[in-house]
Amino acid sequence: MIIRIFPPLRRITRRRRRKAVPDEALRAEAKAWLIPRLATLAEKYGFTYNKVFIKNNISNWGSCSTKGNINLNMQLMRLPEELRDYVILHELCHLRQLNHGAEFHALLDSLLGGREKELRRELRKYHIGINGASAS
Repeated sequence: MIIRIFPPLRRITRRRRRKAVPDEALRAEAKAWLIPRLATLAEKYGFTYNKVFIKNNISNWGSCSTKGNINLNMQLMRLPEELRDYVILHELCHLRQLNHGAEFHALLDSLLGGREKELRRELRKYHIGINGASAS
């Protein structure tokens, strides 16, 4: 098995074009990293999910269904590791709170050591586009 490591995105003040990464390589990398990481964090914090899917969405980093299925965007591999964990924990928290209410944010913030707002602001600096994730 060959696992390619993709460099993290750099913050830039102006947009520049990036070469598109082959979807197959990035998807394989995402499956190899995101699925075990989801399992580790779920076990650590006592969450139980049904299935996990790796997708290539252009509108979200992840989602959680009412059936307990978690979808993660393969473009997460282009983000710093702490932001990947933020997204994974965000989706795991939806297993207990299927909304973005106060209880949801309190739970997520407690799992992130009081850094939820900071990490949310940091994630907003990145955008998902046709050619993958990019920093603004």
